[in-house]
Amino acid sequence: MSESEKSKAQLVIVTGLVVLYFIFKSRYPYLLIAAAAVGVISIAIPVAGDLIVKGWYKFAEVLGAINGKILLSIVFFIVLVPVAIMAKLGKKNPLALKRESKKSVFIDRNHKYTSKDLEQVW
Repeated sequence: MSESEKSKAQLVIVTGLVVLYFIFKSRYPYLLIAAAAVGVISIAIPVAGDLIVKGWYKFAEVLGAINGKILLSIVFFIVLVPVAIMAKLGKKNPLALKRESKKSVFIDRNHKYTSKDLEQVW
């Protein structure tokens, strides 16, 4: 990782802590102290700044793994499950996947294709 990338990551950490301080106002004054500490330590002790950045990236990696699973689970249970339930209740066999007392699942479709059918195929 280059020095400019490390500096950007440190600046993002400090800015994020300051923004969180202003969002939560005086409820969490330690956020401003933590922002100042990260900024000063990163400038004064470059090795410590590198460790802060490495820790930040590890934290982001863990959060990414957890958030992906949580967000996908929420989308699945809040969006997809109700849609599937409504589809099950609404139509009996919309894709004709189940056989209906016929010997064959072949459907005879007598359709004459016109030029309009080929205009927007997808």
